Amino acid sequence: MDPNPVDPELAAWLATRTQTEAEQVEAELEVGERRRAFVVDELVEAGFTGRELLDRVMQLTGVDPERARALIAARAELDSGPGQAAARSRAGRLAENEILFRQLNERLASGGPGSALQELELVCECSDRDCVKLLMIEAAEYEWLRQNPYRFAVLPGHEAPALEDVVERHARFVIVEKHVETHDQVEAADPRRP
Repeated sequence: MDPNPVDPELAAWLATRTQTEAEQVEAELEVGERRRAFVVDELVEAGFTGRELLDRVMQLTGVDPERARALIAARAELDSGPGQAAARSRAGRLAENEILFRQLNERLASGGPGSALQELELVCECSDRDCVKLLMIEAAEYEWLRQNPYRFAVLPGHEAPALEDVVERHARFVIVEKHVETHDQVEAADPRRP
């Protein structure tokens, strides 16, 4: 069950104020809630605790201290299962999301026979399975990225520090490299692997 359901009164008020369909507003709020939960999970997995965790959650999600504490508490309740094995399997599941996006982008980048695209519009390769945002990348940069099977292109702010390290920052995208625990998995699934 969703620990933070969308408030129907808030959704109705926003729909009226923005002259948008109420269902659309509710869907966007729901995505925002999932994104905030994802941010909390990543910060906890990266080792943040106490006041530092609270400050980072407020900074990255834009919520007030009371709401940040509630997010942290809700995520802690969900994660009260077996420790290290659960973290490893979670890393593998999240890497699987990135692998799927990479495979999709390989098809998009190929562009068909005789394609000579200079700039590519690709799907963000972050670990958030609900993210389908697009990023722009030069074809040459994309080819350079694909030389390393451990690297993925994500939108700024979509990095998952518990799973990957930022190796390059660009204005329109960020290059991340997976941590060693998922190297075998992402390399085996590399569509360019011989």
